[in-house]
Amino acid sequence: MTPEQYEAIISILKEIQDQGGSDPYRLVLYLVPHIGIIFGTTFLFFLFQWWHKQKMALIQSGQYKPWSFDIRLYSFFVGLLLTFTGFALSFVFILVLGCSMAMLGGLIPFAIGLGLLTFYKLHR
Repeated sequence: MTPEQYEAIISILKEIQDQGGSDPYRLVLYLVPHIGIIFGTTFLFFLFQWWHKQKMALIQSGQYKPWSFDIRLYSFFVGLLLTFTGFALSFVFILVLGCSMAMLGGLIPFAIGLGLLTFYKLHR
């Protein structure tokens, strides 16, 4: 970044800061993420508590049936999904931006997908 660009960014930020906004507007703007986090955390707490109570009630009544989880099938599905998504993202990023750091947005899911497909192939 050149010094001229840096100075331009600083002057724009100072103008935005000087313009500002009304205090109630800023207060609401700053409180929205906090309220969202508090609401989300509370919601998840009660959701997990409800699931636990439901499972305990099923166990007490003798109706609980444990479900099996096939890690091999799951790794195959997620591996295919991530591999093709990563390949498509990498292809588009190479076409649009050339070889740049943006390619990591496609190469990382591609590599994780290949790792999961390797796990699927080598497991059992």
